[in-house]
Amino acid sequence: MHPFLFLLQAEQGEKEDPYTLRWICLKLMILEEVGPTCYTTRELQKLLYRGEPIDTMDEMQNVEDGSSASPNGKSAQAQNPEEQAWTDKGNAAVREEDYEAAVEAFEQAVDANPTDARARYNLALAFQYRGQEGDSELAIAGYRRAIDLDPELIEAYINLGNLYGEIGMQEESLETFQQAMELDNEDDELYLSLGDTYRSQNLYQDAIQAYRQALILNPDNTLAADNLRDVRERVNDQLRRVMDQERRIDEDPLDTTRYSELVSLYLDMRRYDEALSVANQILALDPDDRTGYDMLASVYEEMGERDQAANTYAHIVEMSPDDAEAWEHLGTWRSLQGQSAEAIRAYERAVELDPGRYTAHFSLAEVYLEAERFDEARGIYQGLINARDQLLPEDLAAAYAGLADTYNAMERYEDAISTSQTLLSEFEDDPEGYYQLATAYDELGRHEEAIENYQNAIDSDPLNADYYNDLADTLCEVGRYDEALENVQQAIALDPSMILAYETLSQILAKMGRSEDAAAAMQQAEALRSARE
Repeated sequence: MHPFLFLLQAEQGEKEDPYTLRWICLKLMILEEVGPTCYTTRELQKLLYRGEPIDTMDEMQNVEDGSSASPNGKSAQAQNPEEQAWTDKGNAAVREEDYEAAVEAFEQAVDANPTDARARYNLALAFQYRGQEGDSELAIAGYRRAIDLDPELIEAYINLGNLYGEIGMQEESLETFQQAMELDNEDDELYLSLGDTYRSQNLYQDAIQAYRQALILNPDNTLAADNLRDVRERVNDQLRRVMDQERRIDEDPLDTTRYSELVSLYLDMRRYDEALSVANQILALDPDDRTGYDMLASVYEEMGERDQAANTYAHIVEMSPDDAEAWEHLGTWRSLQGQSAEAIRAYERAVELDPGRYTAHFSLAEVYLEAERFDEARGIYQGLINARDQLLPEDLAAAYAGLADTYNAMERYEDAISTSQTLLSEFEDDPEGYYQLATAYDELGRHEEAIENYQNAIDSDPLNADYYNDLADTLCEVGRYDEALENVQQAIALDPSMILAYETLSQILAKMGRSEDAAAAMQQAEALRSARE
């Protein structure tokens, strides 16, 4: 039993609110071990989970009485004795802080019952605290699959959101917490985590609202109160900087650089309307000065306004036709507009002006490949490889992967295999090297080699939905339908908007004789396609 469990029972009695229990446990641990201070939700969770892989009172008791949690998080007797035995072993390993053994045990529990969301959750949590290279990605994939199996497994959302934030995937973190709040909008810790995510992205007004809601739900949430004060200080500091800059403009209202600095401040604050207004003030002061257009382009880029950004950069290159960077930016936005010919022209001009601008070379090769101008794409990738001494290691690896991808597109599969093998010889376990190698083997009908290398790609990059989908397709091809179904479901869990994955799912289900389910999967694919159009 957890050393704090007796204290929890004494303070809580029979109450079964897991989040209140968790909060009490966190407070006890902090006061007992490190004294009162300010922690992020993630740091607090780490304190709590030290010693247990699970985070509700019922689940803690499972370690003692041999019961297990059902996919909806309720305590229930395990229906699969093998799964229960492995879960017990995993729990015991976690109590000993032997996360390697915990991972192995929970993997066996998942194998015994692949559709148990709680088993997936426990495995993800074990990966999270084992902390080896790549474990964060394995944990994310596990939480996503657990959520796919049980969309109401709130703990999985909380851990997933915090883990995304920990590795810098802030947008995904925010989306995950918002999904969790649709399930439970009365949990103060969710609002606390949401506030932390907003704060990390400098979305301070949103953070303030989240922290306030946390305090409305739980006035004793000292972390929310502390973090709210911190955000208030940050907002006040930003406002002071804005006022200082406004005073500097007042001192010399014809100095456009001072307006530019104000635009930058507003962009940091995500106050796009004000930034846009100041950028237009610069243009009004001097329509022939490029400064205003540069700031306008920056604002549109931050806002993701592709048409306005593209049009602004088009004007900039008219003003400064020898600016390679501006041409590259124009190429990026023309590509996002779907104007391949214009994007190619812009990238070609950027490369012509600055042959050492390798980012433009890569972008040009990608657009050539999309436009099926394979020889030109191949030439660029080969040229990048030839200039290897000028490239960063990751860029050289990307050049090899791009060349292999081009060979696959050209149906030159032996060349793709050779290039992929060269990539893997220089950059061990490169996921794209394995993926391009698998693709070539697949097209040659060498399915077992393809399956092996798709799995290698997944092992190197567990968050790439394409890898799971293509593996599922090949497994289906050789009649390994259960494995195919598992992998395509993981692809969908990672990317629920992936049309191709639903089509693959439909094909697998049809092969398994599940015609109604196959039709439903195809309807989902068509619905996604219609939504994009």
